[in-house]
Amino acid sequence: MPTRPLSALVDYWRLMAEDGLPCLSEAEPDRLQVLPGRIHLVRVERDAFRFLHYGAAVTNPDARDMCGLTTRDYEDHAFGELVTAHYAEGVSARRPVCRAIRAAVDGDVYDYVRVVAPFGLGGDSVEFLVIGTERIAVPARCERAGDEADPETLRATLERTKRLARQISGTEAGVALAGIAAAAALHFSEAMRMAALRRD
Repeated sequence: MPTRPLSALVDYWRLMAEDGLPCLSEAEPDRLQVLPGRIHLVRVERDAFRFLHYGAAVTNPDARDMCGLTTRDYEDHAFGELVTAHYAEGVSARRPVCRAIRAAVDGDVYDYVRVVAPFGLGGDSVEFLVIGTERIAVPARCERAGDEADPETLRATLERTKRLARQISGTEAGVALAGIAAAAALHFSEAMRMAALRRD
């Protein structure tokens, strides 16, 4: 593992995996948020991966927030295929997979490291992926700084979503809601940690 923060994510996954595939609903958002603004939460779908939380400072060749979209929705289709293939590796391996990506965007170096960590919901199926990325070199035009977020609004949304997810657990809708609840928790954690970084 080439970077310390991403190593911390893998170490936390291993700690949770002592009894099998880690359960996303038991993961602590602050332990997953090893690089504030650069963590995704992805729902595993049949032929793509849907972003439930897209790190506020993560870059991509399209320079857009992919939350709610899938890896098939990238305008740069070659990039989307690459991301889909990497995420599929994490599902089939059932353990974290690390890839160093070195590419060019309009002649500029686009270089980063990605870790894909699989999670379930207490069963054997990989339902979600937590993705961590660390930049090496990224073109300035691709940068996303992230939006300011109101902590109280985020906290209220998080609590409502968790309650609803608990009420309908065990169904397909419950799996989706558990993912959304985890995404809300990650979003809240990210907003708090990025706000603290801005103050420092």
